[in-house]
Amino acid sequence: MNEAVFFNPGDAIASSHDFKEARRSAQIIKAERQTGRQIVIAKNDQSGVYAVYYADHMKQDQQGTAYHIQDKL
Repeated sequence: MNEAVFFNPGDAIASSHDFKEARRSAQIIKAERQTGRQIVIAKNDQSGVYAVYYADHMKQDQQGTAYHIQDKL
């Protein structure tokens, strides 16, 4: 996926430099907090950090930090 989206880094529910670790964190969060909200794993191309966000925290006005979606749960 090469979709650029914008997030406020303070809204991240988990982050890691390792994609597999970020995905595992997202799976745990999804299992523990069973809501209908979609979770995305996004990579900050500048820092290389993978962050886990709720999809409804994406910003359409291009304010915040640019990330590329790597996976959706």
